[in-house]
Order: sequence, then structure tokens, then C-alpha cells
Amino acid sequence: MPEATQAEIGRRMYHVLREKRVERAIKLIQQGLGPEWKSFAEEKIILLGHLLQCTWNTIDQDVWEKIPFAHASKTDIDRILSFGEGVRPGKNPKPEAIGEIKNILLGLS
Repeated sequence: MPEATQAEIGRRMYHVLREKRVERAIKLIQQGLGPEWKSFAEEKIILLGHLLQCTWNTIDQDVWEKIPFAHASKTDIDRILSFGEGVRPGKNPKPEAIGEIKNILLGLS
């Protein structure tokens, strides 16, 4: 098995960090929504994770860590998911959609 280059190791670390931060955000959203969380089907939760990962790429990490994900309402999550039409692994949302999701997240208080 060939050795991984430093660039490849860096890329892998980046992806792992992104996944962990998004998993934490989803857990906080779930806790904040309480019983309402159950209204989201598993495919919607997977889509939410993908949309958040794409958005994570555009937000400074210090800012991301301060977003109060637990304060997200069901309406906020529905709005985020509305940008997911046709999105799946390998097919990311348009930059405009990412910008709108970013605005939703940064508007949480």
C-alpha cells in the first residue's frame, strides 16, 4: 500500500474535522427541537448533514463554533432543507444556496 502524501493526510484530516463539527451541530439541533426532530425522515437528516458540510466550508471556524445550533427552529431547518433539491454526495448546492444557508445559520440567536 503506497504511503499517503502530506497533502492527502491534510485533506483527510479536513474531512474528518468537518464531519465531526457537522455531527455536533446536528446533535445540538436535535436537542433543541426535541420531539419535533422526529418529523424529519432519515433522508432529510442525511441531506441536512450534506448541506451543513457544504456550508461549513464557507464559515470561519471561530464563527461556526459560536452558532447556537440548539436555537434552530423547525422552520429554520425546513428553510435549509429547501435548498437541497437535487443535492446529494457528488452534487453540491449552488453557491447562492450555500450563501442563503449561511445567512440562516448566522441569523440564529
